[in-house]
Amino acid sequence: DLLSAKFQACCLNYNDYIKKLFKNHGIESNLAFSLQFSTISKEQKKLLEEYTELPGNIRSFISGFDSNLSDDEFSNQRYAYRIMFIQKTANHKGQADRVIEFLKSDSPLAENLNKEYWVIKETEKKKFLPQQIVEMMHKEGYVKFTIRDHTNLWKSLDAKNLGKGYGIKVADKQWHWYENWVEVVRKYCEDSKDRYR
Repeated sequence: DLLSAKFQACCLNYNDYIKKLFKNHGIESNLAFSLQFSTISKEQKKLLEEYTELPGNIRSFISGFDSNLSDDEFSNQRYAYRIMFIQKTANHKGQADRVIEFLKSDSPLAENLNKEYWVIKETEKKKFLPQQIVEMMHKEGYVKFTIRDHTNLWKSLDAKNLGKGYGIKVADKQWHWYENWVEVVRKYCEDSKDRYR
């Protein structure tokens, strides 16, 4: 457990250097990931639990080495690549199982994790209706910018294309725009300020 993250980083670094030395001929296409075809039996688990401690001289060397690293070096995935894997099965036919599970920052498991691990905090993107965006532009001095101008802009940029990530249709009814779209509108108004002031 103490060394597995470092071993994984070594594997990734090894492949990185192979690609640098041999013109992008890495081994990831042949060995993308390993599969374990059996679970650890209770007997194996008990046996492993009996030998949890590394010899003192090895443990103290690793501890000393780690303590001399900067925070950036220690958290760099090139030094130790840490991923938490959690078994998760699909709820419906046709759903794929995910290999990596991201924990919510307020989950009990995340609270108990060692601080060396990263936790992703799930946040809901702020959403805006077209009228709210128009009102924002008015407050910023673009008083002649209208709903019609907004509609023409999003149509000309195909901004409701989900692949562009500017917004989403909520409950299959009304389109809501994300903040990154507001920035696009703001830039458009700035570029056309003579028309909208």
